[in-house]
Amino acid sequence: MVFFSIAIILKAACGTNGLIQVTLNKFTDYGLRLLMYLLQSTDCPVTIAQAAKALHVSEHHLVKVAHFMTKKGWIVGTRGKGGGIRLVEQTRTMPLGELVRCLEGNEKLVNCHQPPCVLRLSCNLKGVLDTALEQFYQYLNTYQLQDSLRQSTDHDRRLDLIHLVELTAQDEQDIS
Repeated sequence: MVFFSIAIILKAACGTNGLIQVTLNKFTDYGLRLLMYLLQSTDCPVTIAQAAKALHVSEHHLVKVAHFMTKKGWIVGTRGKGGGIRLVEQTRTMPLGELVRCLEGNEKLVNCHQPPCVLRLSCNLKGVLDTALEQFYQYLNTYQLQDSLRQSTDHDRRLDLIHLVELTAQDEQDIS
């Protein structure tokens, strides 16, 4: 399985190479992982515990993410035996930028009012960063959720199977 964990903090931290590092918060990261996991799942519901184990993330955090997504109508949950969560069909074609913006809470990069910045009357940085953030979301909107997973080929499936066998062999060695 291919999961991307975009380390994203748009707090405009310039790295040593002069590039701006973009980092999403953990809620967004886990949210995208869960959506992608459900995207590749069959129509059978998946439990939060199954998803958390497969994604190597905290079940406690994933419950919060799944609850948020259920309230947004992106996923549906079924209680009881045979229950779990599954992706709502329309979510597959949602623009990535809209998903990320919603998961991020639509926060601005800088807050000039808390604590009050003495430079805010002469500063242009907030406007520049707001524009950059909007362009980031617009770029993501050129892709849909279903575009976030590459289509598996027979070669990919063989490599996944080989990787699974290697992991199983490693787990058996760790147990003995």
